[in-house]
Amino acid sequence: MRRILSTTGLLVFVLLMTVLLTAAAPMPVTTFTLVAGLPATMTVGESYTVVVDVTSDQVFNSAQVLPDLQFPGKGVVAKGGDHAGRGMTARLEVTFTAKTSTAKMPNGVAPVAVVVGVRYGGGYVAVQRYEFNVKVP
Repeated sequence: MRRILSTTGLLVFVLLMTVLLTAAAPMPVTTFTLVAGLPATMTVGESYTVVVDVTSDQVFNSAQVLPDLQFPGKGVVAKGGDHAGRGMTARLEVTFTAKTSTAKMPNGVAPVAVVVGVRYGGGYVAVQRYEFNVKVP
């Protein structure tokens, strides 16, 4: 009977040490700073660039920003996004251009946004979204 207790005790000790030694790394602290946004009103042909700074306390694999348009091709448009590789800081930019009047859109504005994602090892992704309502007379 004494031998079974010793084996069980050893097994519990090994399992406890395994859990403690393989504990997950701390979650990264990701900071998103909107450096420049979009104005409330733009005129047709006018362009503005949304700028977002990303900082992290851990190295990330990549950072990316993409536009999100409720009415693609109407009102305010954007072409592409921006991407940064491995690092701890990144400056990401997306340029928007006023294309047509927003008078016929709900509330007379074009709802647009940028979505920023930062990918870390192990599959963790930190995300931030910035929304704007732009009027184009």
